[in-house]
Amino acid sequence: TGVPCHLAGAQPSQLTLDPPWTPVFLTEKVTLTCQGSGAPGPAKWYVNEQFWQQARSNHIHITTDLPRSYSLQCRSPGARLSPSITLGFSNDWLVLQVPARVLLEGDALPLRCRG
Repeated sequence: TGVPCHLAGAQPSQLTLDPPWTPVFLTEKVTLTCQGSGAPGPAKWYVNEQFWQQARSNHIHITTDLPRSYSLQCRSPGARLSPSITLGFSNDWLVLQVPARVLLEGDALPLRCRG
């Protein structure tokens, strides 16, 4: 896909999750925040590479009662689309969680077990 000329030199948006782990339990609320180096304003949100919604601010809350995974991205005003983050929701009684952020080769991989 092409990048619009006005975004060609822009930095990518940064998507963060709170809590910053995946998977999370069903009905657990996750706050998604989108930060960019451009002007402040509402972010556009994408789920599974499809436009989902434009929020009134740079953060939204997501929860579900269905066990599934979502590929999430955002774009803040004046910035490019963020790298994707996969967020899973589980109905298991025990989950092994990993950080819901991009890891680079050589980064430590913390694991967390929750029940």
